[in-house]
Amino acid sequence: MIKKALLTLVLLGFSNLHSQEVFIKTGKNSTEFNFSSPNNNPEISYRTGSGGFYEIGYLFNFENEKLTYSVGLTYNEWNASASYLDNSYTWETNYLGIQHIGSYQLYASTDLEVEVVAGVNTATIIRGDQFINTSYFDIKNSEEFSGIVVQPLLGASLKYFVFEEISLSLGYNFSKVYNLSNSTDEKLIINNSQFQFGLHIPI
Repeated sequence: MIKKALLTLVLLGFSNLHSQEVFIKTGKNSTEFNFSSPNNNPEISYRTGSGGFYEIGYLFNFENEKLTYSVGLTYNEWNASASYLDNSYTWETNYLGIQHIGSYQLYASTDLEVEVVAGVNTATIIRGDQFINTSYFDIKNSEEFSGIVVQPLLGASLKYFVFEEISLSLGYNFSKVYNLSNSTDEKLIINNSQFQFGLHIPI
């Protein structure tokens, strides 16, 4: 009975969807790691790192043309560094995820749209490197990084129509990344600012 009710809700939701589009986005992440543990050293100086962002996805427009929903496959590089005394630390991590975004249109003209966006990305690490001075460590299986991470986000996007409905977009998202799989006392929260550029093609 529950499965039938859920199926009915899904079908009703998609019955209100109208035009769709595919999109490709790329950009830069500016990332800050925030470690916490019972043995935290306040003298460690953490620094922001930068990395790439890539997404390919599908966008749906609702009957209310101000609302859209998109789902995409994402690849994020979340990197950071730190120093303490004569030691330098660098983290380079790559995550693959599925991102769900809802957007609301604030302004629209013939060739321009401005939207606010909110959503969540669920991802898992596919590569993780840590360097302490000249020593290398594989951290892909470390509990602070491995398993499932959740990334709630808020942002804004500007879309410019160049050829009929084909458009280019510029966007900014701010997010925090939480590891739901980590049961140890050592926790990591990733603060991320993301600047992105996109190409949108109607289908």
